[in-house]
Amino acid sequence: MSSENSNDSSKQSESDTPGFSTYKGRYKTFSALRNPNYRYFYLGHTISLIGTWARGAALGWVTFQFTHSEYLLGIVFMLGSLPFLIFAVYAGSLADRVPKIRIFTLTSCLSMLSSLTLAIMLFHGPVQIAYLMVFSSLWGLFTTFEMPSRQTLMVELVGKKDLVNAIALNSAMVNSTRVIGPAIGGLILASYGAAWCFLLDSISFLAVLYAIYKILLPPSHYEPKKVKADLKYTLEGFRYLKTNSTLAQAVILLFIMGIGGWAYQSQLSAFAVTQLHLDAKGYGWLLALNGLGACTAALFVASFGYRIVRIKALYIGAGIYGVFINIFGFMHQPIGAAFFLFFAGFGIILFFSIGNSLIQTQSPDHLRGRLMGIWALVFGGSLPIGSFCMGVIARSVGSGHAFQAGGVFCIMGSSVVYFLSRKKRV
Repeated sequence: MSSENSNDSSKQSESDTPGFSTYKGRYKTFSALRNPNYRYFYLGHTISLIGTWARGAALGWVTFQFTHSEYLLGIVFMLGSLPFLIFAVYAGSLADRVPKIRIFTLTSCLSMLSSLTLAIMLFHGPVQIAYLMVFSSLWGLFTTFEMPSRQTLMVELVGKKDLVNAIALNSAMVNSTRVIGPAIGGLILASYGAAWCFLLDSISFLAVLYAIYKILLPPSHYEPKKVKADLKYTLEGFRYLKTNSTLAQAVILLFIMGIGGWAYQSQLSAFAVTQLHLDAKGYGWLLALNGLGACTAALFVASFGYRIVRIKALYIGAGIYGVFINIFGFMHQPIGAAFFLFFAGFGIILFFSIGNSLIQTQSPDHLRGRLMGIWALVFGGSLPIGSFCMGVIARSVGSGHAFQAGGVFCIMGSSVVYFLSRKKRV
């Protein structure tokens, strides 16, 4: 392995990443959209994600309305994340040897059919909590295989020069739809019921399937990879992490933020009902403000590009999230709660957008899928733990204190990693 992939790579992250050109002069916030393939992907995936976020809002709302249990709410979201823990590493290795666009197509079709099936069931009346658990697990399974393929497809859509910008714009797209999707979901929930939210999600996948049809990739993308797909090949990404202290540090921080950070979404519907006394429409707007903060963070990263993709920025994001989610947990007024949730969303997406960029820009081309598989494993594997723990805490002391416990865990955990990493450098 070359020296640029050795321990020196931790120093390289503090400057320009080798092999990835940076812009001279002012960085163009939307430069990746110059590529037609990326424009098709961006538009199709945007429409699809509006449906996905509406589905997520409906799933949380229906679960709590059917069960009135914070514990079962946490279980449903935990099951949606569990497939990451089991299949993410294999999904990453699959993305390194199977055409990514084909995996993306298959998972989109399966997700569309699952949402359509649940919508039909709800049109016929209430469903048992067991069905919601099954569908949550299925969506998690499809996302597990879709995520490494979709993320690593970026470099083939835009090239290396625009990769960070494409990743950040993708994050901005994900989080701008978090503004639109939950708001639409809340309105539909209040006016027509949850079944229509799942039907909307199913229909929205037609946009991403059309985008996939329009994307033109070089023949090399479809050529079979002549590799021996054994256990050694699958686990090669873990060996690479031993040689790159920056990525290893980012993965550890991701685990901490997955447990205490991202899992906060599993209790938002319970918090909206029990502490803020909101209806379905108010719950949708609360999620929208959270998404607006997240979108602001993603556009911030897109504007600065490689200049902000640093390991130190991960600690800043974790700190911002930890502070504001703690204050959010005390809120009883919707306006104040929305204000602090906006900044919590900003902090956590600042962390995840920069972390994703670090992984992809420092990954060798032949290992990018497997390293993103590890990223998905740690992210998805930490979510079931976090969702379960938050559900247990919320059942005992309420959702607000569960948020605060998660925020304290993020601040303390990232502080420990920071001081240990400094000690190693000394």
